[in-house]
Amino acid sequence: MGDKVLIIDDDPIALRMVAIHLRDAGIQTIAASTSAEALRAMPSDDVRAVVLDLMLPDVVGTSLLERLCADWPGIPVVMLTANGALDDAVECMRRGACDFVQKPYEIARLTASVRNALTQGVLRARVDTLSRELRGGQGFATILGRSPALRRAVELLRRASQSDVTVLIEGESGTGKEVAARAVHAESSRRDAPFVGVNCGAIPETLIESELFGHEKGAFTGAQAVRKGVFEQAEGGTIFLDEIGELRTDLQVRLLRVLQERVVTRVGGDAPRGVNVRVLVATNRDLRSEIAGGTFREDVYYRIAVFPVRLPALRERDGDVELLSTAFLERFAARHRRAIRGFTPDALAALVAWRWPGNVREMENTIERAVILEDGDLISLASLPDAVVCGGVDTGVPPRHSEPAAVGAPPPPSTADAPGDECVPLDEMERRAISRALESTGGNVQAAAVRLGVSRATIYRKAERYRLTLR
Repeated sequence: MGDKVLIIDDDPIALRMVAIHLRDAGIQTIAASTSAEALRAMPSDDVRAVVLDLMLPDVVGTSLLERLCADWPGIPVVMLTANGALDDAVECMRRGACDFVQKPYEIARLTASVRNALTQGVLRARVDTLSRELRGGQGFATILGRSPALRRAVELLRRASQSDVTVLIEGESGTGKEVAARAVHAESSRRDAPFVGVNCGAIPETLIESELFGHEKGAFTGAQAVRKGVFEQAEGGTIFLDEIGELRTDLQVRLLRVLQERVVTRVGGDAPRGVNVRVLVATNRDLRSEIAGGTFREDVYYRIAVFPVRLPALRERDGDVELLSTAFLERFAARHRRAIRGFTPDALAALVAWRWPGNVREMENTIERAVILEDGDLISLASLPDAVVCGGVDTGVPPRHSEPAAVGAPPPPSTADAPGDECVPLDEMERRAISRALESTGGNVQAAAVRLGVSRATIYRKAERYRLTLR
């Protein structure tokens, strides 16, 4: 089918001549002599640019121009204007035309203008695609997981993103509260304005007031210039106050005024300044308990908890560990240029069984560490932290003995089930796994390497380390 240019002109001779000239230049065309015909043709997927005559029998050309630009903003319009109608041409450009060509036109001028319009249309389409992909990379698609607990939380956040309601995001440390806040912003009408985040617990007490509300020049020692606070920096967009429970009670009072009246007063100043911001807050604390203990103001709580959403801990997200592990593996394998394609069954079992007290953040760090340490093409137990290996699976491997065992020698008596022994050293588990793999393969290093999901070089290196005898 190919890309086509829609020519709109009520003069049949002029319409035919424009079509001939463009076709001679290798540009396909379709024709319309009225605005009604043009609007019927526009929904076609093949139309990539428009050539529009200013004078039409059923409508003023500028009116149709506005309609085309409003309904099909990605399709450029070239206007044909009468000789000397410069004011009309300027008005057309103001209303959205990408170019104008005066009649009688030079063929080369018309052809060049239409080619430029087609190129501009392609570039607009690419920009739109990239913008959608960027928003997709920042929106709710970034929150990975299929568990019902997570999906319920995401659905609440999705609904909240369609308004300016203040959202309180609760959850343990590492559950992804900032990721959720950024997703709400990216899916909201404020997506093209700033997202400004501040961790209320990470800023020294002497600086937090200035950080939030800004300061005037000379307000305190070191205030050499006027500085906008984060509320002013986020003008038109979203401010995210993380760890709100860390905020001092006197600053909570100031925050309450901002939330109620949407005005801030800089430190050292006396003039309130209006701010247009959407407020998202997060905490890993139980704010109701903080209220009971006198460390958090009840009036502030009810102002920020208009729309509370709790993100579930990773141990509450049935089935999500394997999904997240795979996603992190793909990311870090690409980042560190490692050809690692998955996990050994034992390693995956350990990951699934671990309770992840640090939640998604802990898992992310664990997988990146494993990618760096792993020598084979599958993440093995040897590359996982001791806590994950020992706490996740019952390996049945005995603790290390003073004398190394030769390949094929009977295993030493196990003491793993002795009272008080909850875990064994990781080195011993690794040594025993290699020994068993070599024994079961008759000492075949390549077969043992395949069974363990590591390289032959790893077997040789580990055998030397643990003083295992190779046949």
